[in-house]
Amino acid sequence: MTKKVHVLLLGVLLLAAAVLPVPLQARALGQQDLARIQCAQEKMRILAEFFDVNLPAEKKVYTLPNVCGASSGRTVKMPEWFAAELERMDKNKVVYVPNEGTYSEVDLWRQAFSNVYLFLDRAAKSMDPSQPVVLEQLSRGFVGNRINLMATLDRLNKDLLRGQKLLIMKDSMDGRARSMLSTFELINNEFFSTIESFSSPISERENKYRQSVMAVVVLSNHLFSQFLGTAIPTYPPDPKIYRTTFADRLFSLILIVLGSALAGLAVYLLLENKRENILRMVEEYRQKSVVWAEDFNRQFVTIDIKYIVFGTVFVFGLFGLFLGLMTGGFVGVFIFLLVVFLGGVVSIRMPSAVLDALKKSRGKRINKQLMDALILLSNSLRSGMDIVQGFELVSKDMLPPIADEFGLVVKNYQLGTPFEKALDGLSDRVESRMLSYIIKAIIIQRQVGGNLTVIFARLVENIREESKLEEKLQAMTAQQKIQSIVVSIMPFVMMLVMFIFNPTQMISFYASPVGIFVFLFCVIWIGIGMKVLKKMGEVRV
Repeated sequence: MTKKVHVLLLGVLLLAAAVLPVPLQARALGQQDLARIQCAQEKMRILAEFFDVNLPAEKKVYTLPNVCGASSGRTVKMPEWFAAELERMDKNKVVYVPNEGTYSEVDLWRQAFSNVYLFLDRAAKSMDPSQPVVLEQLSRGFVGNRINLMATLDRLNKDLLRGQKLLIMKDSMDGRARSMLSTFELINNEFFSTIESFSSPISERENKYRQSVMAVVVLSNHLFSQFLGTAIPTYPPDPKIYRTTFADRLFSLILIVLGSALAGLAVYLLLENKRENILRMVEEYRQKSVVWAEDFNRQFVTIDIKYIVFGTVFVFGLFGLFLGLMTGGFVGVFIFLLVVFLGGVVSIRMPSAVLDALKKSRGKRINKQLMDALILLSNSLRSGMDIVQGFELVSKDMLPPIADEFGLVVKNYQLGTPFEKALDGLSDRVESRMLSYIIKAIIIQRQVGGNLTVIFARLVENIREESKLEEKLQAMTAQQKIQSIVVSIMPFVMMLVMFIFNPTQMISFYASPVGIFVFLFCVIWIGIGMKVLKKMGEVRV
């Protein structure tokens, strides 16, 4: 809320207080409340005089009056540290007011304390039974106090640039100014509550008025204690506090090694208890690896399955080692073992996932060459060749991967495999719906007869139309694909930006167990979001 809005609202409340019939709610304060008000008022006067640069330091010695209860008779003098600070603050000319002159930082603080003093003085005088209470005048005085305090606090909270140096008044008084300004903000709110009490329902006016005034009293006492209290440290702690001895480090190392050994022993006993089941699973997986190796060979890729399995475990192990070293301690060891175990689970399914991705990629490449291959086959049939010679022509004149696949069909046929069976092998190796249609058409034609040239011409037309439709669908679903990319990339981009601006805090957070859990949780849900957006953009032709 801006200052103009505040002033307007205060004016409305003042008008309401002047028009509505208001009982003498100021008398709601008792004699005990009056004593507390006078004590807080005296403390504000003392603080205001502490900031008087014209008054010598030796004269800034005061005794709290009897109304302060247990603290009565206590001697209060200006702290020794404040003498140099007062001189420095007086040199900081921070604001120029026309017709009034230039105010220093000291002047602003004196104004703040004086506004609180005048508020308390007005509240105390309203209890004098010998003086009539003019509520309109009283509320107007409270409004003036709040407006002046708001203007003063607004100036104290501003950071000023002096040449190449930034002047931050909140750092004054060895850091005490920050907490004192916060207390002043609370006092400012209670000023508003006092003004608001004049327009409250009749049954609540006296109680609200007393509560707001006494809240200012409590906050004023707290403000006095903050000034005389211990400064807020603005320097880094002594490194000796965090220094450890060789015995401490050795003991921590022994605990880590012992904990790791016990964890390893527990894992060994668990595996030994499930030894037969594990051996059976290993044998089944070995048989699967043989099948996978054959499937990779059928995709014209020669690779050892163990490289995929152990490579996945190695990558997860490096990531787990990085997280473990950042976390440290036994928790770091546990995180490393957990990530390695997760890598082992993923590595078991990795060969199948790689094979499926390879088949899909190879199928898409063959689909792009399929129309040219059909045209070449159709032309070869028109020239008098049979279908086998047409396949051989495609394998010689076109580029891989379709040349390799058609050439393998021809080789299998030349080695004695029936042509239909060789075509079935091609359908098994390649994930292509249109290629399956072509193979079925060839097989049916060889069994029942028909004009294969006409069939190929129609298939070429279908492939051409399907390609146009797929391009149109890709254009229509481009937004979903871009959204999936943005969903997957933006969180990591924002994390990188935060690392650049505040690396220390980010590293300390993501090195903690909570930070690691949050990171893994976000990665999982980002993956789910990508999958959902990808499914939304998939349309089968």
